[in-house]
Amino acid sequence: MLLIIVLAAVGIYLLIYLSVQAQLQAVRTGAIPSPPGGEQAMSQTLRELRPDRVQGFGVQIVSGLGSLMLIVFAASHIGTEFGWGTFRTLLAHGAGRGAFLGAKVLSLALYAAVFVFLGVVAAMLGSYIVTAISGEAASGPDVGAIADAGRRLYYTLLPYMALATLIAVWSRSAGAGIAAGLVLYFTEGLVAQLLVSFNRDYANIVNYGLSRNAGALIRGAAGTTTIQDPSAVGLPDQGQAALILGAYTVVFLALAYWRLRSRDVTVGG
Repeated sequence: MLLIIVLAAVGIYLLIYLSVQAQLQAVRTGAIPSPPGGEQAMSQTLRELRPDRVQGFGVQIVSGLGSLMLIVFAASHIGTEFGWGTFRTLLAHGAGRGAFLGAKVLSLALYAAVFVFLGVVAAMLGSYIVTAISGEAASGPDVGAIADAGRRLYYTLLPYMALATLIAVWSRSAGAGIAAGLVLYFTEGLVAQLLVSFNRDYANIVNYGLSRNAGALIRGAAGTTTIQDPSAVGLPDQGQAALILGAYTVVFLALAYWRLRSRDVTVGG
């Protein structure tokens, strides 16, 4: 998974650069009509690939891929213990349920930190490669801003990992944790967007969900305080977003601990 995020981050930079360059060349030769915004819009896309924009564009790449990959990893990390029957074996040898869950959560958190670090570094590498290929001068990255964006990204991933952990513990299945975690991830974001596009007043409800609060922190790292979507409704305040995401993480882990303590493991896992 660590290799995948590194290759994907660099590959997406190269893919976008080559695609836009090919499109620009086709427009200039008259092979295809100019898209909305013309060459200016395509040039703006290329500017987003520069090193000084990694805290925005690059971190969002890692965020999109990382959310999916870490949901899968979190559910597998604990769900497989039930399928293999190793959880019951650990308890029989004196391991505590709280210690078991704590070790799993801590190792997951450490893995996610490494994952985010490598993903952000790979995004920086991709931006430098694209800049070198283009031969254009570009200012260097803002290391402080990138570090802040990486920290925010890591924080937004925690509730999704905690949710996948909760589902895996509740269902005693890695597969169920992965499937339900991914379905909830996509469905919650889609429903939130649809509700707000139907009625702006629904923003007061969906702004307490995961997706819009995670988006508020990620976009805040790039200096974007508003969101351009069909509803024209801004994202939640970043302070509120941090509190809500933290509360979700604590609640999901508390429920997972409660369920783990009350689960009968005398039969199966």
